[in-house]
Amino acid sequence: MKRPVPAEIVEQWMTHLRLQRTRARDMIFLIEQGATLHDGREGKPMHDATARWLHEQQTVVADVDRLEGLYDSING
Repeated sequence: MKRPVPAEIVEQWMTHLRLQRTRARDMIFLIEQGATLHDGREGKPMHDATARWLHEQQTVVADVDRLEGLYDSING
């Protein structure tokens, strides 16, 4: 089923995706500069989650890059 989506909505989606990518890049930068993240309970770290977070943020950047490329190929 094909349904047209108004351009304004698509632009809002793209703005949101770009913001998510910016946040992910910021987190990658922090991790690369030595920040660590830990899973924990009641304020006590239980295990290092830095590698998982880094991978997740790198995936966000790659996904948004791919989606933005698709968007540009349609609207370029």
